[in-house]
Amino acid sequence: MQLNGKVLAGTTTTITTKKGTALDKTRLKVLDIGEEVAGDVSVYWIDFIGDTALTEDELAAVSHEEVVIEIRRISASGSNGKTYLNLTGGAVLHGGMPVQAKLLKDKGKRV
Repeated sequence: MQLNGKVLAGTTTTITTKKGTALDKTRLKVLDIGEEVAGDVSVYWIDFIGDTALTEDELAAVSHEEVVIEIRRISASGSNGKTYLNLTGGAVLHGGMPVQAKLLKDKGKRV
């Protein structure tokens, strides 16, 4: 699934897994601007983990820009009577090209 959106905010951090290894994680706050929204305001937090995480420079390049985001996983969680939608992202496309350098197959060629 793909989401057309505008990046409103984001953070990049390094987390520690249960096995003790370091893993990069980016969290983007994205305003859905796709045709299916039809005037409703939908804002999502999307997590990018591992190879899909953005560096600080990549995050700065897409901040406040319109992008297309590959959504790899959607799940729901809840507590205290509230339900939350959890989105995990893949490639972030800006101008039709992936932003994440880690997703390059060959030098100079983007996937």
